[in-house]
Amino acid sequence: MTDPTRRFSSRVESYIRYRPRYPQPIIALLERECGLTPASVVADVGSGTGILSELFLAKGNRVFGVEPNPEMREAGQRLLAGYPGFISVDGRAEATTLPHASVDLVTAGQAFHWFDRPSARAEFARILKPGGWIMLIWNKRRKLGTPVAVAYETLLLRYGTDYYAVDHENVSDEMIAGFFHPAAMCLRVFENPRTLLTMRTRWPLRAIWEAV
Repeated sequence: MTDPTRRFSSRVESYIRYRPRYPQPIIALLERECGLTPASVVADVGSGTGILSELFLAKGNRVFGVEPNPEMREAGQRLLAGYPGFISVDGRAEATTLPHASVDLVTAGQAFHWFDRPSARAEFARILKPGGWIMLIWNKRRKLGTPVAVAYETLLLRYGTDYYAVDHENVSDEMIAGFFHPAAMCLRVFENPRTLLTMRTRWPLRAIWEAV
């Protein structure tokens, strides 16, 4: 199922428990290079359960969480209910329903590869204030370097029914640059380590990989 408005309906709890967070230095970068302040209004498009939105809400920003999937949107409403600056919106990148020139920053965390790029570009231009910014962010998993990383990638390639087709890395830097053209695109990279907890089991890890 490649329709993002339905694809994630059964995965909400897994996203809440296991989805990687985004690195805190993003906020400092935006403050330094984009003039982000607590008064800035943010549209987090494809906001899901609110992982990226919460970074801005914790800094005092007003955030429109634009999410087309009902189950994901409801989870975001529940998890971010303690932030008065959060406004949940039933919308999508191509039709956010937000007013014209209403936001200072548009963000998309792990979502841009689902967008219809020409339509999303027109919509972002419509809702941004003059001089506004767009931030596209992905957590990129290392696929090489350790036996576990290699084995996990092999597992996904072998058993993921549409893993390659929906991989966000299919969106190249050239495609992203074309989305921003004629404005410039700047690339920034942060370390974002993730700790994996091991479970006690009667079988060694190696045996598990071989069995799969």
